[in-house]
Amino acid sequence: MSHWTEELFVEDPEVFEITMRHRLERTGEEVDRLLDLLSAHGVEPSEALDVACGIGRHAVELGGAGVGVHGIDISPAYVDAARERVREAGVDDRVTFEVADMRNLADMEGRYDLVTNMWTAFGYFDDETNEAVAAGFRERVADDGALVMELVNKESVLADFRASSAQEDDGLLYVEKQEYTPETGRMETELRLFRPQDGSDVETAADWDSETGAPEDYEFLGTISWDLRLYAPAELRRLLERAGFGEVSLYDGLDGESLDRESPRLVVVAEP
Repeated sequence: MSHWTEELFVEDPEVFEITMRHRLERTGEEVDRLLDLLSAHGVEPSEALDVACGIGRHAVELGGAGVGVHGIDISPAYVDAARERVREAGVDDRVTFEVADMRNLADMEGRYDLVTNMWTAFGYFDDETNEAVAAGFRERVADDGALVMELVNKESVLADFRASSAQEDDGLLYVEKQEYTPETGRMETELRLFRPQDGSDVETAADWDSETGAPEDYEFLGTISWDLRLYAPAELRRLLERAGFGEVSLYDGLDGESLDRESPRLVVVAEP
């Protein structure tokens, strides 16, 4: 049986790619904040490794800022899309991509003064494998560099846990069902994705489709599912320390603000 990452990113990658493309406009600001945060840590990256790079959202923007980037992703479709975006942006002289699995990071060559792992692209596997991935991060980070991770904050998710929800963001409607298992710390999620038609409004919709779970005047784009190990900030810090990082700083976002229990996102800067 295929692992869910292969089913979602390799065998049927189209629907999740929609969500990535709808986040492109915000990525330039994210990278600006990322570079400012790194500068506060005394890291001025010249070469970066973007792990689980997707369609190259952050890699392209980092390339535009003068950073050499090598992106890896398990999805051939996403790597093809990333290469096309690099050509369109005119940064193909310093941004490259490769189809590769993050589980093989320890066997790769090269050290980078920045390794990025963005948008909750960690916790995909069992605990032992996740720890091995973290050790692979450490292998690829140069001694004067840093790992930056951006992911969901488990404490915030569980404090406001909802088994089902619907929200509009980035011009899309997300209808989500979740199930959390305390014994394993894993969240199983099924997400149905919709595009509003002209005049659609989820707040005022009167007729909902019983099969899709969305207002009838929304276009159904598809369903994606995943099974993620969630990490509380303290858990992730200890994991990265076991992987060999000496200093692990935690923030509520790329702007470097202080983390608290309500912070929906968690940003980690881990240094050797």
